Amino acid sequence: MTKFKYVTLLAVSSLLVSCGGEETQDKSAQKDKEKSAINNCIYEYSPEKTEVAFTAYKYLNRTGVGGTLPEMQVEGKTSGASPKAIFESLSFTIPTGVVETNNEDRNKKIDSLFFGMLKSTEMISGKVLEMDEDNKKISLDITMNEVTNKVTTDYMLEDNKLKFSTDIDVNKWNAQEGVEALNEACKDLHTNKVEGDTVSKLWSEVTIKFNSELTKNCD
Repeated sequence: MTKFKYVTLLAVSSLLVSCGGEETQDKSAQKDKEKSAINNCIYEYSPEKTEVAFTAYKYLNRTGVGGTLPEMQVEGKTSGASPKAIFESLSFTIPTGVVETNNEDRNKKIDSLFFGMLKSTEMISGKVLEMDEDNKKISLDITMNEVTNKVTTDYMLEDNKLKFSTDIDVNKWNAQEGVEALNEACKDLHTNKVEGDTVSKLWSEVTIKFNSELTKNCD
């Protein structure tokens, strides 16, 4: 009798433990489901949170002169659950007539003298080709002056924010005439007389910086 009670008690205890385990697993699964639902986010490209900036270089010692290209338009998958998929789908056009360097006279000269010397003066265009997650490299096609070149550089993508910077030589887009025309018109401004320079210099290398933050909406 005592043995029977012991076996019965053991069986009931095992059943209770088993049921308790299933309940714990059910609660854990429910918490995971709720957490997943909380993190269910949709991202959307935001022109207001996107900036294309550039730095050109003058003087023999390569002094930077900064500016922005504030009117970039994009096409592609502009919303979805994957920031990488959104950025990787984008193509863009940038009107060259809207350059901002915080100097109206300089803006006009860049527009008329540099871009004005190109075969196709109205737009710079391009598209994202690939974002290599393993090597953190982004590749783009950039078309200017009826020439298309592939540019590859490092990128950083943190949740909804993408940024990258790359140096390009505009002579690879056959823009030598534009560089020379702009340098000739600004000869005195491109000669660092304070440092004793007697040569006017405008470099053909330009640094391009891209920053974009997607709008993030989560359930």
